[in-house]
Amino acid sequence: MRNWTLTYLAAAVAVFVLALLAPAAYAAGEGRALSLDECVRTALEHNRALLSRYEKVGAAHASVGMAASGFLPKITLSETYMRSDNPVMSFGAKINQGRFTQADLGTVNNPSAIDNFNFRAEVVQPLFNGGRELAGYSRAILGLESAGKGLERARQETAFEAVRGYYGVLLAGEYVNVAGKALDTTQAHVKEAQDFYNQGMLAGSEVLLAKVRLAEVKEMRIKAINQEKTAKAGLNLLMGRDQDTPFEVEEPSVNPGEPGVLADYLNEAAEHRPDLAGMELDVRNMEKGVTMARTGYLPNLNLIGRYEFDDKDLFGSRGESYTLMGMLTWNIFDGFYTTKSVSEARANYNAVSLMRDQMKEGVGFEVRQAYYKLVDARARTGVTGEAVTEGEEALRIIRRRFDAGMTRTLDVLDAETALTRARTNKAEADYDANVAMAELMLAAGRMEYR
Repeated sequence: MRNWTLTYLAAAVAVFVLALLAPAAYAAGEGRALSLDECVRTALEHNRALLSRYEKVGAAHASVGMAASGFLPKITLSETYMRSDNPVMSFGAKINQGRFTQADLGTVNNPSAIDNFNFRAEVVQPLFNGGRELAGYSRAILGLESAGKGLERARQETAFEAVRGYYGVLLAGEYVNVAGKALDTTQAHVKEAQDFYNQGMLAGSEVLLAKVRLAEVKEMRIKAINQEKTAKAGLNLLMGRDQDTPFEVEEPSVNPGEPGVLADYLNEAAEHRPDLAGMELDVRNMEKGVTMARTGYLPNLNLIGRYEFDDKDLFGSRGESYTLMGMLTWNIFDGFYTTKSVSEARANYNAVSLMRDQMKEGVGFEVRQAYYKLVDARARTGVTGEAVTEGEEALRIIRRRFDAGMTRTLDVLDAETALTRARTNKAEADYDANVAMAELMLAAGRMEYR
């Protein structure tokens, strides 16, 4: 518990300091190229969804304190006013006030109304309540630990989303670049085709085909530009910044590394996934819930101390008295409420246990899915790289043949389209390879963040 307390306090201080430094940090980040590490770090510091998880840990920490209060005495102060001519109430009030005289014996059956102010200080110290306090405290500790695991997983997921958003901006930028190259090439070809047509060396239909292709490329570039704007807005949102904040991203080399052995990732996920560990804690919490429900079958023992004043005046000090007593209660029959509570708690335990088992299987699937994505993306990266080289060479050859009047406009357009597709496929393969590696790290529970 002490370690969690220190961790939470350190996190809270860090968040406060970062909040003070945020304006300067944001101003420094505007309009310049951000590295991948900077994007991840900014997201971890300012993402609102992640910051809310810190608050959940704080709430869980407070729950531990609330549960611990069950071991401590409860002290209450009260001031009660009563006016009555009921014989028993009136007789008792006069005795409590210390004002009962022999003359009052003649009016016992028909007393006058009497005012009584009762001031009471009461202390109730639980001694044994079937173990309810201990079970509740244990559950609160497990809840705090589970919240901590949830926070750790949320940090990993936020880091992954930042990585994916970063490469998403790079991919969108590459779409713009590819579209720009295609536009330059197609515009040059349209001009050349028009010149050939003006010289009577080319049919008008071929010029029209070139212009149709030019319109398609312009449309592609417009979409790419807007896609890049959307990707940047999304990354800004993830980093907790204004969505219109201008920035560029540095372009890292594409080197996601070898996938490694699948079994190693599966073992790491089983041992290190924070959300899986949190689910194990939730199962234990539900098990404690069964124990807590069973405390309803056991007796309760409390020590009670009272100190009182009874007076006819508000806050008077007559009729001073004290009471000490032990109270043992045992609910022999509560209409099967406790029995049903135990059944409910056991059903909740079984449900969470099944969810835990399902999560284990799901984690294994996530690791396998991410692993095969990486294997696929790495293979595609090499293939698409060769396709770009070959497409550039093919376009060069066909353009020379076109300039020599040995081929048609349609052949040039097909070659340009094939090269654009190859460049697009290469950009997407690079994106998939980097994101797949990050996804595999996330699935294995060792997504790195700084």
